[in-house]
Amino acid sequence: MIIDCHNHIGFDPAHLENICSKDLLDEMDGEGVDICVIFPFVSNPDIVEQNKIVETAIKKNPERFIGFFTMNPNLPDMTNMMENYVECGFKGVVTDLRFGVGHSSKRFHELVECALTLNIPVWIHSDDKESSWIRIGSLMNLLSKYSRVRFILSSMYKEATFVASRHGNVYLDTAVYELGQDMLNSIQVLGTHRILMGSNTPYGSIQWEKTKIEMNQQLTIFQKNLILGRNIKTILS
Repeated sequence: MIIDCHNHIGFDPAHLENICSKDLLDEMDGEGVDICVIFPFVSNPDIVEQNKIVETAIKKNPERFIGFFTMNPNLPDMTNMMENYVECGFKGVVTDLRFGVGHSSKRFHELVECALTLNIPVWIHSDDKESSWIRIGSLMNLLSKYSRVRFILSSMYKEATFVASRHGNVYLDTAVYELGQDMLNSIQVLGTHRILMGSNTPYGSIQWEKTKIEMNQQLTIFQKNLILGRNIKTILS
């Protein structure tokens, strides 16, 4: 089973893109991908409406989509909203520094602590190149403090592999920036059990990410199967 862990649907105001679940299903069928993890574009501040789009998609196609909800730590009703989203069938939470809340802030820590009580993974996401040069001290402290939380760290972060090497509860996806350029180096440091296939659609390509893994002659069949789906299944179990 092939599971792609990094896909966006909804409206992206940064690039004026509007992606529906049918667009993604067509790409999945064309590339032989069984399931995609989907979540909204974090560039869109209207998280309530965008999360509704994801919820509709996972309810319409529960065997093809796994939904993560986006959360802005600034929202006063954040923890109640998180609980409600989990009750609606969402399996994880995505947040981003572009919401204006740093890793050291009380609100960011409260988001992670709520995720811990709900037993869901936290995706610390960024496709923002400016975020790739963040100071990692506060992020490292957060990951250590909540060592029981399963984190997915966007590989757009410049120091993603280094950060993950210091924290066994951190996983990286194969899309974009550092990891996309040197996947084997990250595997050598972390092991294949903490690498996830992630295409970052619509701006990345399922075909490219899948081929990058399947055609890599330095990976065994077992290692490929871990990256292509078994690892994300373990995170969500």
